[in-house]
Amino acid sequence: MEHLMCTIHLKKLGRFDRMKGEVNMADLRENLENLGKIISEKAEVVSKKTGEVVEVVAKKAEQTVEITKIKSQISTMQRNNQRDFKDIGKIVYEKYKKGEVVDEAYIELCEAISEREESISKSKEEIAAWKGLEVCPKCNSHMDADAAYCPKCGEKVEEAKKSENEERFEEE
Repeated sequence: MEHLMCTIHLKKLGRFDRMKGEVNMADLRENLENLGKIISEKAEVVSKKTGEVVEVVAKKAEQTVEITKIKSQISTMQRNNQRDFKDIGKIVYEKYKKGEVVDEAYIELCEAISEREESISKSKEEIAAWKGLEVCPKCNSHMDADAAYCPKCGEKVEEAKKSENEERFEEE
């Protein structure tokens, strides 16, 4: 519709009196003024709509940034909760290993953990044997068979092996 009106005004600009073969200057001036007004009005509408679009985009960008910040905070809190749950579990398990009174609901879980830890230790010893290594009795890390100290925990190996052998001897 707007395009059609501009086209009509442009055709009027070229209107001339066919009888006389002259251009009517008053019509030409009036048509140019009308065309200028129309262009000015359309430019104002475009400018206003562009401003509105920019405003909407800015609000959406701000919203996206804020939502992303909040989601990041949620993720951090969830990771912290997972860490704390893990720490709680470790505390309960350490109390179980020390023989301290633990709620009966945890005993079955702690026993299962102990069994898995024993299996893990035996599996690590088996791997070490295949590699020609030893396993530290304190931290279960692999180390050279002739190492005097564990490279991971620093435990003196000979003392650890002796105390382990003494424990085994007492058990038998």
